[in-house]
Amino acid sequence: MSADQVHRFVFSGFGYRCRVVENPAPRTEPIVVIGGAFQNMYSYRRLEGTWAEAATVVSVDLPGSGGSDALPAAYGFDFLSDVLADLLERLAIGRVNLYAVSYGVPVVYGLAQEHPRHVARLALMGAAPIYPPEGLRGLEAMAEALANGDAEGYARRSVEALMAPSDRPVRNRAAVTRLLARDMAAIQGDGFQRHHASTRRVIDWQGLPAGGLTGIPTLCFTGEHDTLTRPDLGRDVAARIADSVFTLVRETDHLPALERHREVSQLLLRFFTDQPLDTLDFLTPLERPSRAPLDVAAGVAPGGH
Repeated sequence: MSADQVHRFVFSGFGYRCRVVENPAPRTEPIVVIGGAFQNMYSYRRLEGTWAEAATVVSVDLPGSGGSDALPAAYGFDFLSDVLADLLERLAIGRVNLYAVSYGVPVVYGLAQEHPRHVARLALMGAAPIYPPEGLRGLEAMAEALANGDAEGYARRSVEALMAPSDRPVRNRAAVTRLLARDMAAIQGDGFQRHHASTRRVIDWQGLPAGGLTGIPTLCFTGEHDTLTRPDLGRDVAARIADSVFTLVRETDHLPALERHREVSQLLLRFFTDQPLDTLDFLTPLERPSRAPLDVAAGVAPGGH
């Protein structure tokens, strides 16, 4: 494998960048990672080692994220979908495996609807058709702390909004809590404005566009104790996608890639290389919500295989 290559581009006046770890003998299409609202193109290095053995890996800082240009909250996820399409055209790497996390889900969902030719497989973690009122209250509290320049308050509110209550069994809770609080409390300078714009973009989001997806194998998953993008919301997203599988990662919440990073890395590698998922003991039983109406009509219980 070659060393990291960082590319910088401009779309509609906004600079963005990506990091490419090339595999000269891949076993599957390139894996493109679109992280969460407060992550950057280095956030998934703990997971990507396994993927890089099988594919070229592309991590992206869209405008508003990481080291890319700031992006005002008035620019919605449809704009970010256009930026992602621009990136894939520039890289000219053919069809790709897209992995999107939370904030990244509307970005890749919009791209898959408008440019399905770019997508070989789709993995959506922490998906929701729209954020529920209780989730929005947590995000509003985060935005308020950012607007006041209160880094410690922002860190505290982030833990409250993104992690499950203490009575839920979550792997590595103490370590992840410390990591999340440390990273959020470390923001300074224009970081407040950047994080505030990203948070407002989520709060102001009007939900996934009408119409589902067809022709793209899709994995939807989150933590079984996710209180921000609850399991029922992820199941709803999966039901809109014709060839989708839905499952939950046991003993995690909205942050399974931090709480069980080895398992999530294995899950994604298996999915992107067309290996079976039903033997992974850290998952709940696989579901196919998009088939439920047909299954009921045929006399099969919803969720049956």
